[in-house]
Amino acid sequence: MNRLYIIAISISYFSFVVLIGCDSRVNPFKEDIAMLQSRPLYLPLDSMRKMKTQGEDSVMLVSQQDVMKLVVYTDTADCSSCVLRKMYKWNGLLKKLDVYGGRIQPYFIFRPLSKDMGVFYMSMKQFTPSCPVYLDSLGVLERSNPQIPSNPDLHTFLLDEDNNVLLVGSPVWNEKIEEMFWQIVEEKLGKRE
Repeated sequence: MNRLYIIAISISYFSFVVLIGCDSRVNPFKEDIAMLQSRPLYLPLDSMRKMKTQGEDSVMLVSQQDVMKLVVYTDTADCSSCVLRKMYKWNGLLKKLDVYGGRIQPYFIFRPLSKDMGVFYMSMKQFTPSCPVYLDSLGVLERSNPQIPSNPDLHTFLLDEDNNVLLVGSPVWNEKIEEMFWQIVEEKLGKRE
């Protein structure tokens, strides 16, 4: 079942990449992406809880200035616990980002349903992600950014230092998106060693 799900996601993202330049009648994502890129994203991280790797809350002290950002957003339409279980798949990409010395920061933002909050906290303790995640229990990310589409396939963004959307799609689940991701990062920050 998991393999079939991954194949379906891969096909979905491949279709997204292939169709990105096509007519809006053929590419249902074109208008959503144009809307998403119409203005910078506002990341209200000070209104969210930053989770420690052991699932405990901590005070939020994050500087967003002068850095690129990789935002992975999981809203109430997705199973937050399921996404947490698969966060290890991001470890390779996150390790490669270390070369840039913090000039590109990952932000994993979760908005689980209220009824699923207990399962979310349990999953945080069990799967101990390698990087912090942010809990947006009040939905401030979506309220602050009405241009974010409802389609979960469009909830991973690469942002520049001014929070303009440079790329939409997951570099972990799609090779073409990964190629574009590294091309953009290397253009902005230099080649990886």
